[in-house]
Amino acid sequence: MKSQSSHTDISITTETLLRAFAIVLGLALIYLIRDVIAVLLFSIIIAAAITPLANYFQGKGIPRTLGVFAIYFLAFLVLGTILYFIISPLSDELDNLSLVVPLYFDKVDGFFKVIRDSAPQYEQLLNKVQDNLVAISNDLANVSGNIFGATSGIFGGFISAVFVIVISFYLAAQEHGINMFLRAVTPKEKQPYVLNLWSRAQYKLGRWLQAQLILSIIVGVLIYIGLLIFGINHRVLLALIAGIMEIIPIFGPVLAAVPAIILGLLKSPIVALWVILIYTIIHQLENHVFVPNIMNRAVGLNPVIVIISLLIGGELFGIPGIILSVPVAVVLVEIIKDFGHHHEEKNN
Repeated sequence: MKSQSSHTDISITTETLLRAFAIVLGLALIYLIRDVIAVLLFSIIIAAAITPLANYFQGKGIPRTLGVFAIYFLAFLVLGTILYFIISPLSDELDNLSLVVPLYFDKVDGFFKVIRDSAPQYEQLLNKVQDNLVAISNDLANVSGNIFGATSGIFGGFISAVFVIVISFYLAAQEHGINMFLRAVTPKEKQPYVLNLWSRAQYKLGRWLQAQLILSIIVGVLIYIGLLIFGINHRVLLALIAGIMEIIPIFGPVLAAVPAIILGLLKSPIVALWVILIYTIIHQLENHVFVPNIMNRAVGLNPVIVIISLLIGGELFGIPGIILSVPVAVVLVEIIKDFGHHHEEKNN
């Protein structure tokens, strides 16, 4: 009996090649105009956050444009008030930090010198650790000069921030403004799906952002109060870092504690122990009280997906990518779910 061998011919059509080329070209174009896309995404997210309030004011008989203007005015007033109470002490802390950090590291340098003299076999390792600490010292000493540059970098500069405000105002001031924009940039046959997708993503994103904002404020305030009670310096900066790092699930609070512990250790081991105690207590409260009652009630994302999206966004687009990574992930997850449901229905 002759053995029969079967083989499968794989053919690639011209249409397949053209589609692949179009996808690659589209991704390259997206990367080239990523700053413009970031401005649009920021504008849509802000407009989406304002739209429910605008609808409420409109329902009360207030003209929509006037209502949106009032929302922006109040938002800038609140933001300005917060910055007024934060920027001044934060600036003082950064100035103080730039002065005291070199002194702290002089103490560390003397400590390493003693160890190096008593244990010369570890000299290479100690030199590497010392070089890293010197680099950290230089970075911390330059923080006060770079904080405003980093803040402006969030929106890609003042001009981008202006465009974000103008576009988001325009989208929110129009009734169904975001839907009208999506219709304008979407092929007609895809419009029903895109609008339905945005409706679902907007709801999930809104719940997640609300919970995240509440959680960040609570943790930041508690960190500040705890550091204030024990008289630990740089508490405004450390509380701000703790609030920002709350966006990273699981590892965020741990990462936020690292600079606080380092600063405490550079002052004295006792201060470092107090810092560890403060962050441990607040971390336990977060895990057993705040997260179950705030974050778990929101319609959010899997923590692993959030971490991966933050890493990818930061690697590709820096600070704007980190901020936009979760909203983009929300939309992508909904698209993947739709694809899975469509595939199951097709098989059945």
